Amino acid sequence: MTTKESRLHYNSSMVVVSDIVNYLEQIIQLHCPCHLIKSGLIVGDLHSVVTGVLICLDITEAVLEEAMEQTCNLLITYQPFMLQPLSCITPENYKGRCTIKAIKNNLSIYVFYTNLDPLGNGASHEMAEALALQKNQPLLPWQTKMYKLTTFAPSYAEKKIITALYQAGALLATYEPTRLVGSTAVNTSDVTHSILPNNLNINHTEEKQLTFTLPMYAKEKSIQMLWQAHPYTTVPYYLEQIELTLEDSGIGSIGLLPIPLPAKYFLKYLKTKLALPNLRHTSYTDQLIYKVAIYAGEGSWLVETILDKQIDAFITTDLQYAQFLENNRNTLLIDIGYAAARSPIKKLIAALLLKEFNNIAILCCKTITNPIYHINA
Repeated sequence: MTTKESRLHYNSSMVVVSDIVNYLEQIIQLHCPCHLIKSGLIVGDLHSVVTGVLICLDITEAVLEEAMEQTCNLLITYQPFMLQPLSCITPENYKGRCTIKAIKNNLSIYVFYTNLDPLGNGASHEMAEALALQKNQPLLPWQTKMYKLTTFAPSYAEKKIITALYQAGALLATYEPTRLVGSTAVNTSDVTHSILPNNLNINHTEEKQLTFTLPMYAKEKSIQMLWQAHPYTTVPYYLEQIELTLEDSGIGSIGLLPIPLPAKYFLKYLKTKLALPNLRHTSYTDQLIYKVAIYAGEGSWLVETILDKQIDAFITTDLQYAQFLENNRNTLLIDIGYAAARSPIKKLIAALLLKEFNNIAILCCKTITNPIYHINA
């Protein structure tokens, strides 16, 4: 979510690099309780005015040339460009040449290392849709620590408070009507009727109990926005830490094929639907494939979880030789290759940006950067 100030700035005639970076990171942090540990601006100035955005999978000299031809001075790349600090920046290696070229031509490079699965429409979901999988759910739902914030406010201030906390990253969980009697707030279900003297004047002001869930990062901002939006001089609220499993959000996808397929025909179906030049897989017998899991990333760390879930087929990339060797043959392990797993990323990031920025060019890179070639017999 964006603040009022930043949203106004996004829709103005001038967009700077920090506007785009903040927007992307706020979106991901709101839906994903994790840090973008491999992401960040690695070349350039956050205050530079953006003339155009080129979304790519890798940084190469050819990609930088395409950006300049398209007058795009901000490159958003999926692949981390500098996982290890550079000891020197010289033209003797491609990272040095790219860095020098970017600086000389006032290009900014931002790494956005996420397949967008937490948003519910990431690369894993794109592949699931291409395969026509049904009854999809996250492969690994997020288990996260959050805060529960409860406050009480008069009805006329409800909308203002909810809007303010939404902008800080909070989500409304529940609200319940309450009533102020004198100076004490009590639930309406607990109020009993009594006979009062005719000359006793008691003002009743309806209140509502508002309960929000807050991501960890949004705690301070949410409390600050609550104090600004609340009409009372002393704001009544309490905060507690909770653990949640977000069943509708997470990484990867599990779904069912429209009809079960023999493993042999499922592999052909997969190759055709995802337009794969090749793939690697474990051996199979006459087993039927019905329940399919997908993780559009380096999925070797998920293999044990997959085997425990009794899934018929697992589609991912970066599987290790030992994992193929040790497979129990109940699950068909399929490695489609890193390039194929990343292929939906560019258009997904572009679609995300186009929702917010309609006054700058946002383009998907056309330069092919996959450095791996195969000989087809």
